Amino acid sequence: NMSKRKSKHRKVEEEDEWNYSSKRYEKDDTQQELLNMPSSASTSINDIGETQIDEFGAKDYSTILSLKLDHSSRPLWIAPNGHIFLESFSPVYKHARDFLIAIAEPVCRPEHIHEFQLTSYSLYAAVSVGLQTKNIIHYLSVLSKTSIPPGIIQYIEMCTLSYGKVK
Repeated sequence: NMSKRKSKHRKVEEEDEWNYSSKRYEKDDTQQELLNMPSSASTSINDIGETQIDEFGAKDYSTILSLKLDHSSRPLWIAPNGHIFLESFSPVYKHARDFLIAIAEPVCRPEHIHEFQLTSYSLYAAVSVGLQTKNIIHYLSVLSKTSIPPGIIQYIEMCTLSYGKVK
């Protein structure tokens, strides 16, 4: 009876060791994949640019962004922190949504306004499937109600122009 307990205990230890080894192997693979990513992929959009805070503690972008004259026909709001808000009631919603899914990560998608976040990984993935830096910036400019914040343009360029240089 005692020997059965010891053998079960030894078997559990061997399984734990195997699980640990396989997890360690997976971790090494992930680290290798990260080594193949450009350094810009680890940069956060919050590392670029400054945002003003109003008296209530909210972010105030009115001093940075200016509305375009035809803003009512455009579906996107692009914040300097990389958040993009899409109006789902826009006539060009489906095209804008498909584009945003290719370049950004969805954050929240309630009925009328959808929120996306530009990340270094989403931009790197966008370029890896064939989107070009200048086209990403141009299409964002066409769809945006405001001028694109300079920090966003800088961030997009930093995250996408290095694609293909690491090999």
